[in-house]
Amino acid sequence: MEQNSKTKIFEDYPIGKAFISLVTPTIISQVIMIIYNYADAWFLGRTENADAVAALAVVMPVFIILNAIACLFGIGGSSLIARCLGRKEPNKAKAVFAFSIWGSIISAIIYSIIILVFAKSIIYLVGGTDATYKYIYNYALITIVIGSIPTILNNVFGHLVRSVGGAKEASIGMGLGGVLNIILDPLFMFVLLPAGYEIVGAALATMLSNVASCIFFIIYVLKHKEITVFTLNPKDVSFKYSIPKEVLFIGFPAALSTALAMVSNIVANKLVINAVSETLQSPVVGGLGAAKRINTLAFNICMGITQGMLPFIAYNYAAKNSKRMNKGIIYMFVVAVGFSLVAITFFQIFTKQLVTFFVPGQPDTIRYGVDFLHIIEVAVPLCSICFATNTVFQATGKKFESFILSILRKGVLDIPLMYILCNKIGELGVLWATPIAEALSVFVAIGLLIPFLIRNAKKNKKTLEFEI
Repeated sequence: MEQNSKTKIFEDYPIGKAFISLVTPTIISQVIMIIYNYADAWFLGRTENADAVAALAVVMPVFIILNAIACLFGIGGSSLIARCLGRKEPNKAKAVFAFSIWGSIISAIIYSIIILVFAKSIIYLVGGTDATYKYIYNYALITIVIGSIPTILNNVFGHLVRSVGGAKEASIGMGLGGVLNIILDPLFMFVLLPAGYEIVGAALATMLSNVASCIFFIIYVLKHKEITVFTLNPKDVSFKYSIPKEVLFIGFPAALSTALAMVSNIVANKLVINAVSETLQSPVVGGLGAAKRINTLAFNICMGITQGMLPFIAYNYAAKNSKRMNKGIIYMFVVAVGFSLVAITFFQIFTKQLVTFFVPGQPDTIRYGVDFLHIIEVAVPLCSICFATNTVFQATGKKFESFILSILRKGVLDIPLMYILCNKIGELGVLWATPIAEALSVFVAIGLLIPFLIRNAKKNKKTLEFEI
């Protein structure tokens, strides 16, 4: 059966080979998704329309909520599915798959309705201005109100397919949307639609690319449903075995972290706007958006490294193979931190060139982007440690530890620090809040991780002695 051949990655592959097999496709998928997300910003930057560039930066927090919903059901579902397979419970894994898919669809519909009904209030809440309102509204209408279901579903499918060892297939599905978006962006922005409608073209390209990815996953799931735990039948949704509770409790910290990142971005946008004169508001927001997009390249690759190992850790934790699990965790930490150090070195050397790539011909925006990137790049190695630690807790079903790390990084520490530092040193203080919050979170992360690994090793040793 295909399912058995897929789970050999978790059980039998040498650690290095398993790591490469699981993480490489996930990293490739993340890189393509980054390019996919950058495409809109890059092509809009060619228009030299500071209001449109700023609008895209402002609308991103609202769009991020779609990713939060996907994390709720995708990470929660994938962790539980991998643990079910590790315990040899395929029927429960199938029920988890169905619950995750249909739960995400219902949530997408609810979120779309909320955005449609309260669009004006939400746009101004997240930092929209009279100059950027129409751009934000058009982008949100197409990508969120109309495109929420495919956007959420293709992310959820990616997590769930990866949970059974299908890292390569998940990356193909996610990557398909990225490649299409790069192709469709210039077509819609500069060929099919008239001048002035570039942001509408960007939104259409994004939405249609997500639809294409979603269709790929649906076909893949239907084709393999007889030999895997895959199912799209709503009748397979089960509320037995505490499935909703387990999925949502594990997914909630990941979703909360994503949602708090949105709140953090909103606060950052509003603080930097208030810290400068009216004539510099669009450049400062555009510079902040450019710096964060560049930094996201490193963040997302670190996330790809850690998320790629989530099903491996979950499977071996459930199978009580702590030695194999710990080796996988060590690989994950070493590679994630090593990559992050290389990334910030690259950012430091090519800061101005990277910022100019996104916002050419906008000197004020470039100036802010360069200053901001020099600050937030410091957070990347620290963040990689937090990502890796949180992945361990997500994979092993440790809800409390995952929750603590999620609210510390985004919410409890960074938002108060933004206000304090902004009052002290202006707009640059808003950016310094991120590395400081990450540094404090690292101490907590390590303090939670080491005792957990020790307890788990002792528990599995006792279990083994009892079985012998």
